[in-house]
Amino acid sequence: MDELEEVGRTADAIRADLESAFVRGLATSTPNDRKGLVVRTETWEKAAAHHVATRLRAALRAADADAKDAAQKFLSAYTSLHAFERVLSLEVAKLAWAGRRAALDAEQDEDEEAKAAPVPAAQAQAPATMPIDDPKGAADLTTELAKLIEDLVRTGLTSATAATRTKLDAAFKEASRRKLLRLGASLRYVNEEVGRFLSDDGSFASRRYAFFLHRSWLLARGTKFALTKGDTRLVASLSAGGGPPPKPVGTLGVVTIGIQKRVTASLAAFDFRLRVITSPTSELLGKALVFSLVFARKAEVPAEAYLHLPQPQKYAPKLFRNKTVITVTDAAMLPDDRGGGRLVLGPKSTVTEGKRFDGWGEHYGWDPDGAEARVLSHAPSPLDLAVEMQEEVVLDDFAVLPGPEETLRVHGAGLSMRIVLPSGDAGKELQKELEAGARKKKKQAPHPLFGTVHYEFGDIVFSPLSFLEEDGPRFLTLSDENINLAALLGSLNL
Repeated sequence: MDELEEVGRTADAIRADLESAFVRGLATSTPNDRKGLVVRTETWEKAAAHHVATRLRAALRAADADAKDAAQKFLSAYTSLHAFERVLSLEVAKLAWAGRRAALDAEQDEDEEAKAAPVPAAQAQAPATMPIDDPKGAADLTTELAKLIEDLVRTGLTSATAATRTKLDAAFKEASRRKLLRLGASLRYVNEEVGRFLSDDGSFASRRYAFFLHRSWLLARGTKFALTKGDTRLVASLSAGGGPPPKPVGTLGVVTIGIQKRVTASLAAFDFRLRVITSPTSELLGKALVFSLVFARKAEVPAEAYLHLPQPQKYAPKLFRNKTVITVTDAAMLPDDRGGGRLVLGPKSTVTEGKRFDGWGEHYGWDPDGAEARVLSHAPSPLDLAVEMQEEVVLDDFAVLPGPEETLRVHGAGLSMRIVLPSGDAGKELQKELEAGARKKKKQAPHPLFGTVHYEFGDIVFSPLSFLEEDGPRFLTLSDENINLAALLGSLNL
């Protein structure tokens, strides 16, 4: 496992090299700017990672020769690296879950194969009809968009202007008009990052820019291939993603057991991890839902402040952090393969706070067998996002230990995971909380630790969210800082 994690760290470093090349631009960089990538490519050649190393070497040669196809070769190398990373990370996950199962079964004289988690059978799908009205026009557009992205890689962002944003905006609108929705969305994210780069306000993220730049290129090339072959199912998958539509679920009563927070210079995002307490149908009772909110953020405003802002449904999201039952009417759900899904609110939905909840214990479980089964059954692709395989985890007993390169690891439930800590004082405070929570007190077991895991760059990444106490969860991700609502509304011009 340690060797695979080291390979993952090298892959992450190579990705950072490629990101720098995309931002700087191949036309304005020199071989000296690519020395780090050359060294890491040589390392991978020696380590027998031939496919990725070959793509990287071809890209470097093309850039050194100022070849016309250098940008295309760099984007192809990024594709190979991303696909390699997903395969590597899933292999690490398989080994980890298998190790956990072996440890649990060690004292039992049973056939481990018989104990293995069942792999869900693939669901048969009806043949798709071509979702694009004008396949030839769409194919021509994808060719133009792929070239637009390659030109961005060649010139870099130092040559970007307002005209670049206008061109990307037109590309996004045309892709969306032709029902290439995934491609349109990726182009919109690229354009947002170009705007942040041009504004030079500290909010630009090179990783996000490179990721969506490559994703746009891959979707454009893949859609062109599918249209040329007349593969309607692949066109449908690449254009709209093929996800299920929202499903009306009526009135639900939910409680929150964890809150995930992501903060950048320009946005604050929250995922509320919910359990269904009441439902019109028994199938949803006890199931896990996720409710997400994203706010455009001012750098000087604490992220938690946005939870105090009234929403279109006339509620303040801060009520989701209380230990009460929240009733949601006219709700819908984007179903997942676990019986739950994402909670969706519409214009007519209402959100109201009810009585304090006292039945927490029965909702503190998780599904390790299902998590293992999903890893075993997943077929990785270059379009995969690591967070798409995110799982909820409950650690009844755990230890927090130092990891390599000043990281932190948590050991529990038969798994070893890298902990994601926020930067600065918030990260130090969370580390103290975790270390204190892991210590057993006399005659008292530690409170279970709830969080999420995903698999990325050859490691299992754990995000701690809450301690599951008898009278309700104690959230680890939110600040207790008092919010002056009047001052907040004034600063936001509301």
